[in-house]
Amino acid sequence: MKLQLPSFFEHLGAATVLAAMLAAPGVAGAQNIVGGSPTTAFAAVGGGVQVTADWVLSVDHLGIGVGSIYTNGFGSRVVQAVYDAPGSGSSSGAANDVTLLRLAPAAGAFVSLPVNGDLFADGTFAALAVTIVSPLNHGPARGFAYTTVDEYTTLFDPDDGGPDQPVVANYLLSHDSAVYVQSGDSGGGLFLGQVSDSTSPLLALSSAQLADASNVASGSAFVLLAAYRPWIDSTMTVDPTDGQMVQWVSAVPEPATALLWAAGLFGLGAW
Repeated sequence: MKLQLPSFFEHLGAATVLAAMLAAPGVAGAQNIVGGSPTTAFAAVGGGVQVTADWVLSVDHLGIGVGSIYTNGFGSRVVQAVYDAPGSGSSSGAANDVTLLRLAPAAGAFVSLPVNGDLFADGTFAALAVTIVSPLNHGPARGFAYTTVDEYTTLFDPDDGGPDQPVVANYLLSHDSAVYVQSGDSGGGLFLGQVSDSTSPLLALSSAQLADASNVASGSAFVLLAAYRPWIDSTMTVDPTDGQMVQWVSAVPEPATALLWAAGLFGLGAW
């Protein structure tokens, strides 16, 4: 079943429907995280999360282009370069929904944000405590909420067995019907643990909303950044502007990333 703006899709292997959040953050009509609270913390979060002095990780379906203005708690800057993950830009918006933004240089020091580099195996797992942060649409600044994720899926079927083929989405899923993202939260951050500022590792970015077969919201989908680590590293290395790199950390004790890479479970593809 598909609806108009936001679109809805059925999640592979479960009786849920995914709604891609196509509204840009901060636009008229953007809504708050359900179950969230306003905060002036998490300054690195805007329509994407700033992870180094000049680089932002965001979601592709926002369509941010060169010359756009990126705004977070540190101010506003011009986007000078945009790199979309290979395989992104599908009609559903779910495929490889990751983009790298390089901002115009700015004066002042910036402490790089740690990003989780550990992968997950497909399937369900013990609930992991996380914090959702929305970009600039929750009161005067940002919004945050505590929830859990308990499932990871590499493949996503945008039309539930219809003519469209499953796409690589690399989604961490929350099945919390009391706390979830809405249209306008795209590009927000998912941080490890129940935290009050972005000192904890960044796990993923808000990409879509889960709903049940009756289109009742039932959770959230977040694109796991560790699944794109080789592409992110190679893209930032090739860009000659500043030499900045993501600060990857090992934040999730199981499963071991090295074992998943060895088993060929990383991203189901090469970058």
